[in-house]
Amino acid sequence: MKVKNIWGILFLFLIHGAIVRADTIPLLSSAIHLNYGFIIPHSRAIEPVSHTNPAGVEISLNTLHLSPYSMRVFNSYWFSGIQAGYFNFQNPDIGTACTITLFAEPVIAFNNSFMFTVRGGAGLSFNTRIYDEETDTVNKFFSTRVSFSLYISTTMRYRVADNLLLSLSGNFNHISNGGFRQPNYGMNFPTLSAGAEYYFKGYNSPPNIVHKTSDVQKRSPYLTAGTLVSLRVADKTDLFPEKKCTAIGFQVRYARPLGQIYSLNGGAEFILDGFIKEKIYRENGDEDYKRLAITAGQDFMFGNVFFVQYFGVYVYSPYPPPRRLYQKYELSYKFRNGFMAGVFLKAHLQEAEMLGIGFYRMISAAKN
Repeated sequence: MKVKNIWGILFLFLIHGAIVRADTIPLLSSAIHLNYGFIIPHSRAIEPVSHTNPAGVEISLNTLHLSPYSMRVFNSYWFSGIQAGYFNFQNPDIGTACTITLFAEPVIAFNNSFMFTVRGGAGLSFNTRIYDEETDTVNKFFSTRVSFSLYISTTMRYRVADNLLLSLSGNFNHISNGGFRQPNYGMNFPTLSAGAEYYFKGYNSPPNIVHKTSDVQKRSPYLTAGTLVSLRVADKTDLFPEKKCTAIGFQVRYARPLGQIYSLNGGAEFILDGFIKEKIYRENGDEDYKRLAITAGQDFMFGNVFFVQYFGVYVYSPYPPPRRLYQKYELSYKFRNGFMAGVFLKAHLQEAEMLGIGFYRMISAAKN
């Protein structure tokens, strides 16, 4: 595994360390979950091998953060931790995958017996079968031995003993290499999981209080501007060697809050994609490789954590894109003075185009 392929995980470790350093009263637990689901056949290229049911097991080490300092992150109690998983796709042409991910999981609602949470995680997937133009052309899900693993889940926990909670989760899982190598159709597979969670020092329901800090004041419209960076790989051909290409983007976005955690956004994005430039060169073309798009979408704000989702439409793209419309997902953390850093995934419908990092500045916002 090359160092450049793990920058996303290093970023998550950095954020994790920064936001829990002063959390002095966490609850520690371990959990196990059994998964069963199905593969979404989002493209004709992978449809023939999509009719199977992935089964897997996941174990995790969890920290429930209860201190006033840690509650500033999501404006609520929340979990963080590390999770390891094994998935058998029950098809020899696809093989198996081992995953290792970090996660954050805000608590949405709870009482003495129940707890409802939403978890988001990211990490790496180690795949046993990958695409090979000579020996394995059926499996177009994965073309690199190491890919990225992303997921979001909702979980209901029920307390059955002082140290034990049972849980039921619905999960949406995604594995792809983020455009580092083609083909890169990736795999989307929802699963339903059941499990148990054991607390080492006993579980006590958190005090049912509302965390009143400046974080929950009424939000004002804000403007963010930033730079995006991604690495893509042009595959080796009979005429050209493999080449690493850098994509750089510049983004500006205006957001208007409609509630405490929700905003609508609109903006523009300018992209200089070295991968497109290389494709034009290889095809003896003369088109401009730059692209300009207008965007619109939504922000979800959980304290200092921002999840942004939007659609983009190319208004300038001389070299034809796969589709005029694309979607973008960003997860970022706001530090002091309005500086933000995060990761993003850009896709044209179900096919991921690039995975990268972003650095932003919040130009105008309500002071937190």
